[in-house]
Amino acid sequence: MSSWRRRKWSFLVLTLLLYSIVMVMISLLQPERANRLKREACGCSVRSDSETFTRVPGSRTLLINAFREHRTPAASVRLLAIVPGEERSLRSSCVFCCQGDGEMATAAAQRTTHRSNYFFPYGTGDFLCLIPPGCEPRFVGLLSGDSVDFTNFTLLPVLNRASVERPRLPLRFTLCIANMFNSYDNVLQFVQAMELYRLLGIQRVIVYKTSCSATMDTVLDYYSRKRGFLQVRPWPIDAFLKPSSSWTPSLGPGQIHYYGQIPSSNDCLYRSMYQSRYVLMHDADEVILPAGNVSFQTLISDLEKAHGEKVNFYFPNNVFPYEEKEENSRFDFPEWRNVPGSNFLGHVLRELDTSGYNTGKLVLDPRGVLQMEVHSVHEHIDGGRTERVGRERGQLYHVRRRKNNQQGALVRDEGLLKVAVALVERVNHALSSMGLLNTTAGPAPTSAHPSPAMAGLR
Repeated sequence: MSSWRRRKWSFLVLTLLLYSIVMVMISLLQPERANRLKREACGCSVRSDSETFTRVPGSRTLLINAFREHRTPAASVRLLAIVPGEERSLRSSCVFCCQGDGEMATAAAQRTTHRSNYFFPYGTGDFLCLIPPGCEPRFVGLLSGDSVDFTNFTLLPVLNRASVERPRLPLRFTLCIANMFNSYDNVLQFVQAMELYRLLGIQRVIVYKTSCSATMDTVLDYYSRKRGFLQVRPWPIDAFLKPSSSWTPSLGPGQIHYYGQIPSSNDCLYRSMYQSRYVLMHDADEVILPAGNVSFQTLISDLEKAHGEKVNFYFPNNVFPYEEKEENSRFDFPEWRNVPGSNFLGHVLRELDTSGYNTGKLVLDPRGVLQMEVHSVHEHIDGGRTERVGRERGQLYHVRRRKNNQQGALVRDEGLLKVAVALVERVNHALSSMGLLNTTAGPAPTSAHPSPAMAGLR
């Protein structure tokens, strides 16, 4: 072999060796620090909004959404997820798709498993990642372990990219309802709740839906057309996990509490962070009514005067049992009898709560909350705190099956009836517009005049 050929082969071998060394170093260093990767190397596949959950390669984690985090000292992105408890120690890294230069960047992820999973194997978690210098992320994804495999890798759009000051938020009140499942069909009570909240000044409702009846779909479509009053977020958790229909595995076996009620609630909270001053967190069979003849805005303004801003409010639970329906109620209208669901105007007996448990619901300032569960805020931020609201200011009404079976454990409470006349008029109009009102029974009677304050809220 000539000298020239020997030098040529030596050059090729050395080139291949150097290339191998460089690739090994990249694979080793990638999980530890930000590295720029060309778009052509791994692509920038972006999921559509209809895909509620995104699987993380090499993990059982399900990503829900990604949010720009404006409350940390350094620029960050927080990915909200459903996580298995067994992966608490699994290392992860964020992959950013940077705006403008068409490049990718990675950074180590700080994993947090939220502490409330009610003893189910899956719960809520989040991954906080510092944004690499020079990167303005439009999309972000997650890799688990030391994986650098971008096969079928999907990125999520980064939401909340702009921070909005509190006085400039477009909405005052948003209601989050999580979740509808088991072919939910409590139509009448849902319509009553929607009309009550419209009466009181709630501007937007977000419903997380796994399944509901065809009649309930008609109702959701009706309110979705009301100038954006209602937004329905698909929540197909049963296509990914075996969800429980209860709050504890002993009452309802499954992999996650109540069809993923806690992660969907956290998602709604983060979605609303720079849209709404306050977010109401409760179920479709619950309503919060201010005491006296006042709007929700008046109630919250009074609470802010008493406690200041950056405060969350807890309303204790008050159960009005299904089983205790008032006989010959003047609000038991024939027009409503063919509508599926409960008429909460017919339930005026309230249980005395002697359990000692906190099972109430929350009105939150989302910018002061890092983590929440069904009945409480687990972690505040930026000076946030939660105050308990007494019945003299407002009350949570919860129409459900009886919890306290002791004799004499019921008291009469007609608080909801103060809005009944104005509410009946609105409910009849809504049901008629949906084709659900039994007009052959004649018009619904009225038995009193609405208070001046409530009449002004129509």
